[in-house]
Amino acid sequence: MFTQNERLTTGQLLIPVCLIAFVVFVLLAFQTTQIVRERNALNDALTQQASAVEQAQKVDAQVNALAAGTAKLADKGDKNAEAIVTRMKQLGITLGTPQAQAAPAAGGKPAPTSVPVTTPAAQ
Repeated sequence: MFTQNERLTTGQLLIPVCLIAFVVFVLLAFQTTQIVRERNALNDALTQQASAVEQAQKVDAQVNALAAGTAKLADKGDKNAEAIVTRMKQLGITLGTPQAQAAPAAGGKPAPTSVPVTTPAAQ
């Protein structure tokens, strides 16, 4: 192609270098656009899940309150409550002891006063 006497000139290198620079620019622009779209999609998904998480927290609080009430009734000698607590223990659901009103946590929210209900790990 080239003999030893011929040298590459700036004009001959200009077109390939410009073409490579253009391709790199287009690639970076495409990748940036895709990342921005994915970030927006993730933010939308987070926004849509916020209400579901809030509802789940409300249901969790209600279940904990029911469990605390049932545990208190069982401690007072209610036969039906004792049967429920016994059945929950058979199913592997443990009721924690009632918690005293504690000082607010680091986040500024008061500590929960309900009885935490834990379920066995999924098998």
